[in-house]
Amino acid sequence: MSFSQSNQNMLLNAARGYVEHVLQTALLIEGPVNSSNLPAFLMQRYELVAGQILRHQCILMLAANEQEDTPATVAKHRDVLQRHFPTQTIILVADRVSNHNRHRLISQRVSFIIPGNQLFVPELAMDLREHFRAERERPADSLTPTAQLVVVAALTGKIGEMTPSELASRFRYSVMSMSRTIGELEALQLVDVEPSGRFRRASFTLPREDLWERARPLLRSPVRKRRRVRRPPNDSDMPLAGESALAEWTDLSHPRLETRAIAASDWKSLATRYNLDRPLSWDEPEIELETWSYDPMLLGNDRLVDPISLWLSLPESADDRRGAARDDLLRQVGL
Repeated sequence: MSFSQSNQNMLLNAARGYVEHVLQTALLIEGPVNSSNLPAFLMQRYELVAGQILRHQCILMLAANEQEDTPATVAKHRDVLQRHFPTQTIILVADRVSNHNRHRLISQRVSFIIPGNQLFVPELAMDLREHFRAERERPADSLTPTAQLVVVAALTGKIGEMTPSELASRFRYSVMSMSRTIGELEALQLVDVEPSGRFRRASFTLPREDLWERARPLLRSPVRKRRRVRRPPNDSDMPLAGESALAEWTDLSHPRLETRAIAASDWKSLATRYNLDRPLSWDEPEIELETWSYDPMLLGNDRLVDPISLWLSLPESADDRRGAARDDLLRQVGL
């Protein structure tokens, strides 16, 4: 079979990211389908993977050959597979299908997922399309958290030219999410994009100071919420943030209450593990905990958040000393 394991994983990851983006729910992958009783021609043409969407069991037919079968042929293959799995939804997954064949697949009522292009599952009453070009033409007044993460990474010299798959690996996001992010940054003229195989390669060609000036009006504080909580037993993996981090970068005195940061997505598990939602006792050590729209460890380290996100997180202050320290922070990083 010409379909390598790496290609299968790439297509599955793209499908998962796309379904999550379109439906705001997970495509659960349960593993390979038992093929012992299936016709050999099906196994030559497809990788068959069991999954679940919105609690509906499904079988994903991953197209194994680059040559595109006719929609009528795909429909016949679907029907054969359906006879073996009568209660499950059969869904074709392909990285590309021509517009003409897509219309014919729809007329044949063949469910399909083409990551980044279209999802059609009539059994679940879904016909959801993404019009990325139209979206890119609409200006935004701020960057999405993922796009801001990528821009700040470029400003701090942590990334250069990268494809969506390289960005996904670097920041632990889906390939589809990073593909959308590149489209967003391209629409705002923050990156240049060139074709690179199946994906596109994005590069920040603007000088660093120009990138900062163009991106700055679109950047927002990464802080979603600030809470006073008891100090967790192990807070060394939570970097210093807020005025605590500012004091490390500048001559500002350390505040009485230490501030640390975590990803907002980690809050619930952390609160449950250390019972942080319980009211504080008067004699308990406490900290201010910021929950961020992206993981502060992706740009900073286990000691300090990165300086640009820190600058964005600090509100403008009427206190001259704090204001001067905040301005000094940018000067130290050359912006």
